[in-house]
Amino acid sequence: METSLIALVVSLLKKNKIPFDKKELTFQIQSHPSYPSLHAITGVLSHFNIENIAAEVPTDIETLLQLPNYFIAQIQDKQGPQLVFAEKKQQHIHLNHQKKQVLSHNEFLKKFTGILVAVEKPENQVTKPKSTFLFPTLLISFVCILSVYLIISPPFSFIHFSYLILAIIGLFISITIVKQELGIHTTIGEVFCSSNNNKKDCDAVLSSKGATLINGYKLSDISLLYFCSLTIATAIQFKTPSLSYLLSLLAIPITCYSIYYQYFVVKKWCLLCLSLVGVLWCQGILAIINPPFSHSWNIHNIAVYTIIILFTFTAWYYIKPLLFELHELRKTNISNTKFKRNITLFETMLQQSPQINTQLPDQKEIIFGNPKASLEIVVITNPFCGHCKSVHTQIHDILKQYGAHVKIIIRFNINTTSPDQNPIKVTTRLLELYKEEGTISCLEAMTDIYENGKAAQWLKKWGECSNEKAYRAVLEAAYSWCTKHNINFTPHLLLNGKAYPKQYQRTDLLFFIEELANAAVDS
Repeated sequence: METSLIALVVSLLKKNKIPFDKKELTFQIQSHPSYPSLHAITGVLSHFNIENIAAEVPTDIETLLQLPNYFIAQIQDKQGPQLVFAEKKQQHIHLNHQKKQVLSHNEFLKKFTGILVAVEKPENQVTKPKSTFLFPTLLISFVCILSVYLIISPPFSFIHFSYLILAIIGLFISITIVKQELGIHTTIGEVFCSSNNNKKDCDAVLSSKGATLINGYKLSDISLLYFCSLTIATAIQFKTPSLSYLLSLLAIPITCYSIYYQYFVVKKWCLLCLSLVGVLWCQGILAIINPPFSHSWNIHNIAVYTIIILFTFTAWYYIKPLLFELHELRKTNISNTKFKRNITLFETMLQQSPQINTQLPDQKEIIFGNPKASLEIVVITNPFCGHCKSVHTQIHDILKQYGAHVKIIIRFNINTTSPDQNPIKVTTRLLELYKEEGTISCLEAMTDIYENGKAAQWLKKWGECSNEKAYRAVLEAAYSWCTKHNINFTPHLLLNGKAYPKQYQRTDLLFFIEELANAAVDS
């Protein structure tokens, strides 16, 4: 379920044409404390500011017709409750989970438990996916250019060309197998290795004892080195790839061992491995039907092959440990993030700080969100504090996702003894904007000053306070309050009167807002 959960969310977002960063999405799902679960899905979707809903609905035809065209549904089958991606098409429901199914409405309703997750594309979508197509594009371009060159360069041999294409396919499959061993989610790996069929299990085959040869090197390493060397050598010696053909014939016994081991020992099939077997057999057939090739077995060709093999082996010898180290670091990062996002641990640390009375009677401070919300966040800040910029960005994100469930008080920690200073001019004007023009204008003005920090430009755009004396009284009360409670530095956060734990980065706050808001309502 864990790997397929990511695939389900990816399908849901793609079908709804919602852009996303797949790498970041995968990390956020895997590091969510509730992973793997529906709550992990909804939590991550909310994190990316994607409107979503998780609900339990009646399992009748009227409700089904009102559901969106694409959603994640829970069904009950022989294996128990399963999450599937459901797509409504005319009078049928197309299900995609490890295997594709097409069911009528009645057939689907018999399996549907009523639990679903759906999304809605925001009107102003700001998430821009990072390009993940650079390497595939370069690879395809290289193959196309190489193909054109080989075709127009006489003498052209269709058998040689087909052999080279098979070598490239084998290299691509070998890379996919290595990714599968590293636990990296790929579309091809999902298609080939995810199934409810007990006989299909790529991971069981790839992690078995028979897959390891010597000194930690596995059959997957051999296949990668083999097809990489074969592709390079065949491309270089395209007109006389005799040694490549010989290697293909020598590789046939290894394919027989692979099939024997999967069938009799592991008793499970790895479709990726079988795909490699198919590629090797096709290459072997081409080697057999090709005219005699012994005439090109000269020292030059053998030397070229030897150099290529040594080069690829040496390169992989140094690259493989780096890849596995990066993989372990990624796993550690996911585990640490999952641990850090544990709400129970966060609340325990939060409760260790003393309770502070955050009220400033008779003072008109800036309040964003819902003034009646049970969760109160006091942000002690200064527009000219460099570290406060990231906190201001956090305010934006919190208001976008949880504005109705949180009350955010902006409290400026500014010494008012010198009234002509820019910090006082800016903050009194912000207080005035909040009172006179409302939260939207005030928030926009705050963003301007936190982004560039240039007071002269800001005052020229937003003007100066018309009643500085009255609003300076608010600043004086806030400064006295900060002094009384020994709050000498900005930014500083208080959650319902408790100091934000120092063990956490301030940017982590967004992960806990939903749980903190629910806990505040219940208390």
